[in-house]
Amino acid sequence: MSDNQPREGGGKYGEKVTEQDILKAFDYSDDPFLTTTELAEQLPVSRQAVSYRLEQMRKKGLVDKKKTGARAAGWWAMLGPRLSDKAEERANAADPDSTISHEKLKAELDIE
Repeated sequence: MSDNQPREGGGKYGEKVTEQDILKAFDYSDDPFLTTTELAEQLPVSRQAVSYRLEQMRKKGLVDKKKTGARAAGWWAMLGPRLSDKAEERANAADPDSTISHEKLKAELDIE
């Protein structure tokens, strides 16, 4: 087991990682995909726990993966993490006239 995951007094693992924690780890990374080992290094759980959680999230359509070798795979998020209350408040308060859609930006920049 990973040294990242502390045990409680009775020997049980104490920390739990949510789907949002995993989505945030993807969001914080500059890499287009991450391995279970890379995710486990960022989270307080073992690589096996990350692998199990990723498979559960894949069934929900939250993440996907591509095998890169006999026993290796790269994972990526299919969506971003939920906004914090403060970020959501700021987004809702933004002036609509100072925003631009992705489609309009692509057209202005002549990007297909």
